[in-house]
Amino acid sequence: MLDSAGTPPDLTLLLGPHDAAEFVAFCEWRDRLGRCSPSLLYVVVHRRGGESWTQAIRILPDRRPGHLTIHVERIRDGDERAALRAWLLAAAAGMKR
Repeated sequence: MLDSAGTPPDLTLLLGPHDAAEFVAFCEWRDRLGRCSPSLLYVVVHRRGGESWTQAIRILPDRRPGHLTIHVERIRDGDERAALRAWLLAAAAGMKR
């Protein structure tokens, strides 16, 4: 997921000029089928025309080499980075079984 130099993924295709992405954690995320995948967790706040919304996203390697898959885990109206960061951390911690 990180390149050989340890560089995080390029999120420019997800972000507009007034958006912001914040790294939350790296974890082994368990999906609903019980499979674990190494995942990067981010919160992203989008701002358009006076409105804003925040997404909790999970980025993991795709089956195709050099590609990434992005899952939107939660969305909230407004700038809810702190709440979604806490949710991601709690969800990731709950997967350590």
